[in-house]
Amino acid sequence: MSVRSARPKVNDLIFRLIGRSIHPELYTTCAAVEVVQKDFSATIRICETGHIASIQHQKKSVSEILTSFQNPLPSQKRLLEKPVRGCRSESVQLDSGLYYQVSYQLEELDYTIFKNVHEEYLMDAERSDLAYHFVSESRLTPGALSIVDFEANQSSLLIHAFHTFPDELAVVKTQSLFEF
Repeated sequence: MSVRSARPKVNDLIFRLIGRSIHPELYTTCAAVEVVQKDFSATIRICETGHIASIQHQKKSVSEILTSFQNPLPSQKRLLEKPVRGCRSESVQLDSGLYYQVSYQLEELDYTIFKNVHEEYLMDAERSDLAYHFVSESRLTPGALSIVDFEANQSSLLIHAFHTFPDELAVVKTQSLFEF
């Protein structure tokens, strides 16, 4: 598990699904993992704002990204774009036959609960498929943490992601299902 700096404000977060790949120069990759199956491949990355999952299926690409409003991303082929507030579930059926479902939620906690949850996530990070621990901007709060776990088989990819925002005592949780 590596260490890096800052996160955006949680109120600036937006969840997007884009019907194309996203050029790597548009974000900083902190950690990444490749997933290869018979009918699809995927790259899952942790970035400063959250995560990016880029899936290639039948010579087409789709990318899920948890990012901020300030990130300059392509406006073409945006299939889903929602601010991260409360709890939401969305789904999209793509022309390629790919079915996408996502549930995400923002939890704002009090200090004691956040501290306990963060400690549990630190332990979970040791066993996770992908994790990254950011440098704290304050000696009074822990560094932000991102954890991504996934399950892949020939017909689906399930991604669970957890991102902490210690300065705001918040956690963003996502669960994404790509069915081929």
